Amino acid sequence: MPASLAPRPPGPAEAAPSGPLAIVLSCPKCGAPFTADDAMVSVSCAHCGSLLVLSAPGRDEIYVADETTRGREDLRETVIRYRVQAEVAEIAARHADSEGNPPADFFIQARLAAFERRLRETLQVVDAHRLAVPYWHLTGKLVQATLGRHGDGPKVVRLRAWEVEHTIPAYDTSRGDLRDRGLRLSRSRVRPLRAADLADKGPFLPWQPVTPQSYREIDKWKLRDLEPGIEAVTRKGEYLSARRMLVYRAYWLARVAGDGGLRWVLVDGSFDSIAGHPEEEETRSLLEQAIADPLRSTGESYRRVAIAASRCPDCGHEARLEGAARVSVCANCHLALEPRPDGLHVRPYAHARLGQVALDGDYVPFWRYEFRLEIDGAPALTRLEDYARVLFPQGLPMGFAPTGPFVWVPAVRLLGTEFGDQTFQALVRWIHGAPLEAEDGKIPLGGDCTAWPATLDEAEAQEAAPFVLFALHGNASAARLNTMLVGRTILKAKLALASPRLVAVPFTRAADDALHAPGAPAVRIPPLLLRGGPELEAQRATVHRARAGADTDRRA
Repeated sequence: MPASLAPRPPGPAEAAPSGPLAIVLSCPKCGAPFTADDAMVSVSCAHCGSLLVLSAPGRDEIYVADETTRGREDLRETVIRYRVQAEVAEIAARHADSEGNPPADFFIQARLAAFERRLRETLQVVDAHRLAVPYWHLTGKLVQATLGRHGDGPKVVRLRAWEVEHTIPAYDTSRGDLRDRGLRLSRSRVRPLRAADLADKGPFLPWQPVTPQSYREIDKWKLRDLEPGIEAVTRKGEYLSARRMLVYRAYWLARVAGDGGLRWVLVDGSFDSIAGHPEEEETRSLLEQAIADPLRSTGESYRRVAIAASRCPDCGHEARLEGAARVSVCANCHLALEPRPDGLHVRPYAHARLGQVALDGDYVPFWRYEFRLEIDGAPALTRLEDYARVLFPQGLPMGFAPTGPFVWVPAVRLLGTEFGDQTFQALVRWIHGAPLEAEDGKIPLGGDCTAWPATLDEAEAQEAAPFVLFALHGNASAARLNTMLVGRTILKAKLALASPRLVAVPFTRAADDALHAPGAPAVRIPPLLLRGGPELEAQRATVHRARAGADTDRRA
């Protein structure tokens, strides 16, 4: 089949599968390009080997998306391709037999070929205007804690998390319509918008600040039933790790002459697809808004890249940092290293033990907080034993025995896959009842240990901490919860955290290669959750997939 008769490219909703933006940056030493995402903190340049540390600016970042439509000839080919595809249905309808059956395929192809030849002889792009259009790309994680039932079964507490990737227009929609409903920028390749590139990338529609109304759709998802099969008794949902960036995408307004006379066509320059056919007045309104410099007085703003020394500042050992690591432990001296734009910094941390110090095995990082919990009708609480008695004054359920003066949050990115969410809950229940003793200072030397890096920073851990109050509950305690009790002791409770401390907690490696909690072999961490990578990313849950699945179940 000729290229011009091939199926048209997918539209915006189809061409934007879930996944982070690929931010194309360059090494400041050798200029080699590399791609990063929101989770990346450092990277080793594949060309010169330099350790590069990424840092976000203190204001919104501005990028420009890659495009595929680059000029009049591309526009002409796009219009021809769409016209030919539309003609298939026309031929089939015009030449159908008395029973409505379409003609033979060879007949359709012959007519299409003749139609395309005439089209190529007559169709011309008389006028073409490139226009860069701004969008806010909002990302984060939607976390839901649900007390509910599976069918007629007992009550359970479920903690689930879904990735949020939401795109909204940043231009004045009252003065123009780019036919972009449902557009998502997921997995788009974007590059910093620099002052030197303005002439080549413009003109631009001016961007407008993001407003609270822009998050309205995300707010709707918070309490929406995204997990089929569980009937909710009560639910808490929050939008965590919220980030945003401004992305400019290319559109073309082209006036096309053909057998139907002159007509304006709106072409999406990223997807190489026809978005609509605006009228003359609408086209003029869009072009009149265009400006040359959308950076305004704020100047350039994008992810910064700095060259840093790659050796441990204490022992000189060559550090091997994972891209998403916020804090890593030096394999030689066991000091904790934090990558910053000015280099690697030693930061304090603690290590825990359960009985004797474990010189061998795996250490997994947790954020530990002192806490103060205020509940109506009870004095302020600073120990989990007291909290448990407020929850169940008539006696604690079997297996529910949280203890200690701390709230613990795993410092690794567990939330976001089904088995990662389950692991988060299992770890929270275990660690708040385990008789751990923490000592300030590094993991002792002398053994064969693997210290996993912290990939969740302290601010993100604080956001997730209120969900610990839900995750503490197993099946026995969940059976005794109800809407009023959850509302008073969890949803309306005021949790204040203080004195954050990163603590490395020992685990044992089992024959199945999973990490098992000491004293609780049923609590395990699959190594894939700690390693991350494409295999894990493919399993990330998103609100879009969850919503589509829930809608399918309801229709069934």
